[in-house]
Amino acid sequence: MTDSQRVATVFGKRHADVLRAIESLDCSPEFSQRNFAFANYIDEQGKKRPLVQMTQDGFTFLVMGFRGKKAAGFKEAFIAEFNRMKQWIESRAHIKHDQHRLNDAVKLHLARTGKYDPHAYARENNLIYLIALGNKRKAWLVAHGYPEDDEIRQHLNERQLMLVDELLSENAVMIKLGMPYSERKIKLEQSALYVLRQQA
Repeated sequence: MTDSQRVATVFGKRHADVLRAIESLDCSPEFSQRNFAFANYIDEQGKKRPLVQMTQDGFTFLVMGFRGKKAAGFKEAFIAEFNRMKQWIESRAHIKHDQHRLNDAVKLHLARTGKYDPHAYARENNLIYLIALGNKRKAWLVAHGYPEDDEIRQHLNERQLMLVDELLSENAVMIKLGMPYSERKIKLEQSALYVLRQQA
């Protein structure tokens, strides 16, 4: 939460102008009710003055209509964060696709060898997490304060997601080619080092 006085101070505007800007917003009554609360405060002279408290969404809606260097800076930062979040979401979606590719590769390998190995899927995923994150899935989650049965991808940043995605894809191809586990591990470690250097 913030309020109209703080907004006026930060953006170098008169408080009365900020109040007018809030009153003239073209948002729906439902949005206004959820995000703006009209109140009062007592000024230095002991007089009651109007004030508007607002949520983060209300603040964003209001400031998007402002002009000036500070408003432009806020808008640029907002756009950059929006794009970063979009990339993160797209990375998560892409990993799901590569996870299916890895699962299909493991299934194909098991069918070729005729072996029953209930731990094959978990072992291959843990190989990826161990190389990309330095720990197996459950251990990484617990070490970072999450439940061990949580979905790990929702806690990874964009760089981690990109690395996991790259390794999942490579591992799937190598499994289909019939490469042994030890050889794949070495190749994946080399790939991880290369990707990390590129990201640095």
